[in-house]
Parts: sequence; structure tokens; C-alpha cells
Amino acid sequence: MRYLIGSLAAILLALISVPVWAGELDSLLQQAKDLGAPMAAVQRAIAISRQSSFTKKDALAVFDISQPSANKRFYFFDFKSGRVTAHYAAHGRDNGPNAKATKFKGFQTHLDMVPLGPLKTAHSEVMNHYKTIVDRYDGTVYRNMVVVVLEGVTSYNSYINHTPPFKWILHPNWYTTAAFRAKNNGVLGRSNGCITVDPVDNNQLVTRLQDGALIYVTVGDDPIEQYL
Repeated sequence: MRYLIGSLAAILLALISVPVWAGELDSLLQQAKDLGAPMAAVQRAIAISRQSSFTKKDALAVFDISQPSANKRFYFFDFKSGRVTAHYAAHGRDNGPNAKATKFKGFQTHLDMVPLGPLKTAHSEVMNHYKTIVDRYDGTVYRNMVVVVLEGVTSYNSYINHTPPFKWILHPNWYTTAAFRAKNNGVLGRSNGCITVDPVDNNQLVTRLQDGALIYVTVGDDPIEQYL
């Protein structure tokens, strides 16, 4: 694994466009490993994020929907600070039970499944439905929430760009909060196919990922082609 981390650091050092030293890249990748990130998928995500279509090069995220929802399985890579953080994120209703996604094939036709593969963030915006989130367990009110629109960039996930009036977004909701987790044995609720994060983390993630960053949705280290 030490060799793998060194190899990943070499890839990052060759490709990344922000000033980061090799030692800092080693640290970043070690953080990701320690947090439980799927490292082969991280390698793919880093390579994909260097493509010209992703204009934001100083941040990306990897969402591993193979892990239980009780895990912090949304990994945010901040190349400016050299930090990796992990966050709670819900999978779609048609991906399987609340506790753990079990279905990954068929996401192109089952729109309540999270789309796999590379997604590009577009602009952030305020949506009335998500502007204010009220926790239904403890009554906490989260105000001034924003969302970020997601775009599919491959032939197998570009369908999300053509589902009017619906938009695919990263957004907050009450079924990812600490109170929800406390009342449900740590498990999250499920989304309608979008990526849903804890309101506590939402605005910071949206702000850093908006406007051209990669969010790579993966099933562990499996190649996406396995689920097409």
C-alpha cells in the first residue's frame, strides 16, 4: 500500500495544476487511505479530474456508495489546504435499503438511483425546497442552504442532463442529520437519486466544489463498466 500511495502521489504531482509538494501529496493520499477511501477509485478520479472539461482543479470528491450509509463515505479532496475530509451522504431509493446500497446496475433507467461515474459540478443556486431544512427529530433549523447542479459527462450518465423539469444536484436534507442518525442506529435515509449530505457540511462542500469540479461516484474500487 505504501508503494500504491507513492505511485498516486507521482500521478498527482505530474498532473495537478496547483502548487503542491510531493510530500504534501503523500500526506493527502495517506489521509484518504486512513479515512477508508477506495484507493483505486481515487486514482481514477484524480486522472479524470485533470481532463480539460473539469475547470476546477483544486478540489474533487469521491462518493463510494458500496459502503454502509452509516459510514462517512463522501471523500472531499482539497488540494489547496492539503486535506481530505469524509462526510455522510445518502444513496438513492432504488439503490437498496437505507443501511447499505445493494443495486448498482440499471441506474440509467431507474432515476431514483444515484448515477455512477464522473459528474461535473455546475453553478450553485438556492432552491426553495432546500433553502431551509428542518430536522424532524430535534427541530434544528438549517437556513440559507444552497445546492450545486450536477452534469453527466459520459455517454452512460449524460442522461441526467436531459430530465426536465428535474435537476440532479448535491443538496442537504433532514434524513442525513446527526439527530436522524442517532434515532436510526447511525443509518441515513435515502434520496430520490441525487447526492444528499448533512446540512452541517452542505454549504462548505457546495462552495468548494461548485463551478467545474469532479464528483466521482463509485462502487468501491470496481470499474464503472461492470455496472453498465
